[in-house]
Amino acid sequence: MSGRTPDAVEFYFEFSSPYAYFASERVEAICARWGLPLVWRPILLGAILERTGQRPLLTDGVRGAYAVQDCLRWARLNGIPFRVPQPHPVNSLKAARGALALEGDPCHAAYIHACMRAYWAAGQDISEDGVLAGVVAGLGLDVPAFFSRIADSAIKERLRAETGGAWARGVFGTPTCVYRDERFWGNDRLPVLERVIEEAGARAV
Repeated sequence: MSGRTPDAVEFYFEFSSPYAYFASERVEAICARWGLPLVWRPILLGAILERTGQRPLLTDGVRGAYAVQDCLRWARLNGIPFRVPQPHPVNSLKAARGALALEGDPCHAAYIHACMRAYWAAGQDISEDGVLAGVVAGLGLDVPAFFSRIADSAIKERLRAETGGAWARGVFGTPTCVYRDERFWGNDRLPVLERVIEEAGARAV
């Protein structure tokens, strides 16, 4: 796992998580208001769900049916484009590797948003190379270089390490924000995160 920045907000996310999508649309503004760095931490939630014994949320019986209703309501009330995509859950392996491969690139956050929106707003299957290539090309990036990079063994190992490191820190679902070693699980906990940031003495920019 990459080094930690003091007072950064670390944002653990899975591209196949609807609430991670909603939170990804809001977390940057919180960090900007308080002048805090934001560290994007992509993980593979499937490996964690195997440990907890849970199913992917939207497929989980009555709990999943409620979550679909809640997501549609949240999207409507907050003006965020959303649809229940097919397939769901999606294999986000390559998209997540891409988020690690593009760290430090000016398009890093834009790539994450583009993948999230391609899946949750446009209903595109981001496990498909053609869809991912379209996302990358749309950002003006070198597509062959991107696919070469995400096939690199170091990136593959890095994603495994990020996922294992998330579990070691107590991350059991996404989105999870970590600030000063406090965890905030869920899209609905972003206001709580912001109150804790203020409580810690941060000054609004």
